[in-house]
Amino acid sequence: MNNKKIIEIRNSHINYITNYRHYLDSKNKTDLLMSISCEDNNIKLWNVNKWECILNLENINLIGYLFSACFLKENNNKEIYIITSNAIESPDPLKVYNLKGDKLKEINNKDDVTYFIDVYYENNNIYIITGNLGYIKCFDYINDCVYHKYSDNDDNKGHCSLIIFDGKLIDSGFDGNIRIWKFHTGVLLYKIKINNFALYGISLWKKEYLFVCSTDKIIKIIDLKSNKIIGNLTGYNNRVLTIKNFIHPKYGECLISQGYQNELIKLWIEKKIFN
Repeated sequence: MNNKKIIEIRNSHINYITNYRHYLDSKNKTDLLMSISCEDNNIKLWNVNKWECILNLENINLIGYLFSACFLKENNNKEIYIITSNAIESPDPLKVYNLKGDKLKEINNKDDVTYFIDVYYENNNIYIITGNLGYIKCFDYINDCVYHKYSDNDDNKGHCSLIIFDGKLIDSGFDGNIRIWKFHTGVLLYKIKINNFALYGISLWKKEYLFVCSTDKIIKIIDLKSNKIIGNLTGYNNRVLTIKNFIHPKYGECLISQGYQNELIKLWIEKKIFN
């Protein structure tokens, strides 16, 4: 980041990469990066310190189209697993692998069409949440059962990203809506209509603002107190896919975003966001 140096790993996947996840293994002082390729149907795990591929999971789903995966921490971070989403055109279950590539278990999510998967920890509970076609589903990982299904009668589109905080689940929809749910009851509190374009990645800023990526090439800034759009981040020539918080060594808490088809990665600092 300091030198703006780009490291390219050529032919790391045969087809385009749809998602990535990072995990800091503090015990072994190693950064792990997981790359997910949709049509490859593969996941690769990289040692960031050496940029070596240390694990290659191939042919995960029957018909491919693997859009998302995530890390899962168990037993006070002593055990790290990989959870994969199901395929778009086949009834594959969610799969849990250890970092050696051994499949440990399957979680039945038959009939789900999953675009996004994430893990949420609360007290001693572990929840796996999937953004699907027309609804969101939450699994109780420890008790191996469905915890809630979050469904809206007006929703027949996909859900691409979600955040859980303060007892609420916030998700982005391909129908241009942000939905806010009660996490533990599955009740829909309200919707925020952003536009008529599909929404992709979302990120929470200081628990007050929500940044939303859209196919209209603009990142929207939403004030969660008023539920209104208070600003835009512009400069992309194509749809914006993802935005994330991270701590920069010089600028502190920042946002980083990426566009579609090799668009620029942009770094946003607070001064430029609000002034």
